[in-house]
Amino acid sequence: MSRLRSLSVALKLPLLIIAIAMGCLGVAGAISYEVSLAQLMQEVSFRLAAVRDTRAALLEDWFDDKLEALGDIAKQAHTIEAASSFLSTYESLGPEANDYLRLHYIDENPNPPEARDTMEEATDTTAYSLFHKKFHAAFRNDVEALHLRDLLIVSAAGEVIYSVRKQENFATSLGETGGALGSAVRAALAEGTEFGFGDFAAEPALDGRVAGFLASPLTNEWGDVTAALVFELDEADVSAILAMPSALTATTRIALIGQDQTPRGTGSLSEETGALGDAAPDNPAITAALSGESGVTELALPDGESLAAFQPVRLGPPDAPGGTTWALLAAEPSEVIAAGPRAMLGKLIRAAVPALIVALLVAVLAARNIARPLGRLTAAVGEVAAGHYDGEIPAQKRGDEIGRIACALDALRRDLRQSRDDLQSGASTRAEMQSAQASVVEALQTALSRLAEGDLGSTIAQGFPEDYERLRNDFNRATDRLQQAMIDVSQSAEAINHDVDHIAQASEELGQRTERQAATVEETAAALDQLTASVSEAAKNAAEVDSIVGKAREDAQASGEVVRETIEAIAVIEASFQRISGNIKVIDDIAFQTNLLALNAGVEAARAGDAGLGFAVVASEFRMLAQRCSEAAREINTQITASSDHVQDGVRLVGRTGGALKEIIDSIRTIADRVTAIADSAREQSTGLSELNSAVSELDMTTQKNAAMFEQTSAASSDLRSAAQGLRQNVGRFTLGSRAESWTAGDTATEKAASRHAASA
Repeated sequence: MSRLRSLSVALKLPLLIIAIAMGCLGVAGAISYEVSLAQLMQEVSFRLAAVRDTRAALLEDWFDDKLEALGDIAKQAHTIEAASSFLSTYESLGPEANDYLRLHYIDENPNPPEARDTMEEATDTTAYSLFHKKFHAAFRNDVEALHLRDLLIVSAAGEVIYSVRKQENFATSLGETGGALGSAVRAALAEGTEFGFGDFAAEPALDGRVAGFLASPLTNEWGDVTAALVFELDEADVSAILAMPSALTATTRIALIGQDQTPRGTGSLSEETGALGDAAPDNPAITAALSGESGVTELALPDGESLAAFQPVRLGPPDAPGGTTWALLAAEPSEVIAAGPRAMLGKLIRAAVPALIVALLVAVLAARNIARPLGRLTAAVGEVAAGHYDGEIPAQKRGDEIGRIACALDALRRDLRQSRDDLQSGASTRAEMQSAQASVVEALQTALSRLAEGDLGSTIAQGFPEDYERLRNDFNRATDRLQQAMIDVSQSAEAINHDVDHIAQASEELGQRTERQAATVEETAAALDQLTASVSEAAKNAAEVDSIVGKAREDAQASGEVVRETIEAIAVIEASFQRISGNIKVIDDIAFQTNLLALNAGVEAARAGDAGLGFAVVASEFRMLAQRCSEAAREINTQITASSDHVQDGVRLVGRTGGALKEIIDSIRTIADRVTAIADSAREQSTGLSELNSAVSELDMTTQKNAAMFEQTSAASSDLRSAAQGLRQNVGRFTLGSRAESWTAGDTATEKAASRHAASA
């Protein structure tokens, strides 16, 4: 810094101009870079947000279309019939059903694996094959129309009983896990759900191939859930949506992440997600999207900084069980975004070099125009500083700052020359002024010494020179006013002393009365508190009695309801007995007719002779059987008649019991109303006493505070009296001179004021 200060203006000025030019160019470049980068970041943010919103909407629409199609197909009568048919025929195949179906539809299928669905009927003649031929074509058309990987029917027991494509998961048991397919089926078959979704994952039953499943429950004609209709979704659909070229650049990266923090989709773009998907657990944007948030942010990823737009993709209706949420992320590397502003900054730097050269030439010329006049002006300043006031100051005719400095230096030179002449002529005048000043100081010193000793009547009687006469008058007037002020202070101190005595006495008496009043209020508050507690306890007991009576009323009402139901049940029993009596009459008639027919058969058998002996024996047995049935029917009728009489007696008794219970319920209701009224009255009394108790307690506290305040007032009056006495003693140390009569008059006024206070007391 010292070297910089020691440089000449001819060198400083060019350096300063170059520094300013470079600073301005640097600031302009930095501002241009920041503005262009911010604008470009905003444009990229809008573009990434558009990519994010478009892809998220397409994915949600894709899932909703599949879900709607699944619901429509599941409700079709064709589908319900197919599920019932496949389920019944599958169960008819027995424990080896899965092996049987895999043998005929996979192992012995003449078509390659990708064309197994073209076989509509197996070579066997089972009912399953017939139903397969009936429904397979329609399901295959649905798979092709909806662009599905497969369509399956899974029983409630977890058995894959039908598949369009006949993949490796056909005719298998899902077990407890079953991968994504098992998750979808279990969610769909759970109570209260309309669908189940098994998110895309490596499926063990499909040799590790990634698959996703969407399932819907299937019901039979009685409304029971018996199976699940399952769509195997094609991950290529998701990849196609992500790979749409709209609003994408060669460097834009898209990632679709599931709840398991793994990527979804296998398109070319999603394969190049890099750190977007590979570092999903450490990616705050993906974590925020999976929790339902959306926005645009800057991310620090392992492969560099990126600007990313994130949004949740909600699969299924909001808050519907069975759905899930994916995280969609569209990102652009920050290096790519900043490439344009950096190129512009390079062009600006290259264009600034010629400008700096021109600025350097201008600075050199300006330095020469300023440094030479400044050098001559510096020499003139040195002459003036050395006391040479007769020389001319150069550059006074210039109109710039150098000219104004030269003019100011010339005026300073003339003033210094005039001051030198005045100093030489005023030496004698200063000697006279010093003599007069010494006498004035001596007189002031004497008067101030007396004043410091407490003599307020001290004045300066001798006259001062004309220039100092006002000082003597001001001193004398100040001592007079100070003397009068001290007299007034002494009189006021005496009056304050008498007033404070009376105030202290009154405060002490009022404090004693207030203490007695506080004690009385405190006793009243204690009595009210006890009364409030007693009334509150009574209100509480009344409320408990009210609750007990209410419960008794409810129990009595419930007992009445039980009696009513008992009467109804006995009436039903009586009607049943009547119907049984009718049926017994019918049995009796049948026995009579049977007996008659047996008699006729015996007569005919007798006519037939030996050939009818066997028939006669049978007829005899029939007659005996008919007679026993008739006797049993009469006995049962007799018992039912007796039971009916007993039931009627029971009805009468139960009716009387119901009447008695009704009277008891009415009495309990009346008691409950009276107890409720008593409880309400006690509660209101308790509330009123509580409010009164609170008011008295507050009055007690206020009275106690007033008593304490009066004690403080008495103490303050005592302190004020001591202070007034001290003030009077301090004033007594001053000598008031010729105004002693004023002091006496002040004592008389004080005594008059004291007498007035005594009279008023």
